[in-house]
Amino acid sequence: MDAANFEQFLQERIKVNGKAGNLGGGVVSIERSKSKITVSSEVPFSKRYAAPAQPAVT
Repeated sequence: MDAANFEQFLQERIKVNGKAGNLGGGVVSIERSKSKITVSSEVPFSKRYAAPAQPAVT
């Protein structure tokens, strides 16, 4: 899986206040640099998105 595709997947699937794809107006941010993706959150964030992704991103 390409890092850009995975970043898009996260943007589409992460839910904030029960709504997928909105990222809470800046509450959750996703940054990509080459093959590294950083997800930052100002509110409690579920690890359900990160756990399955770890083996896929190498």
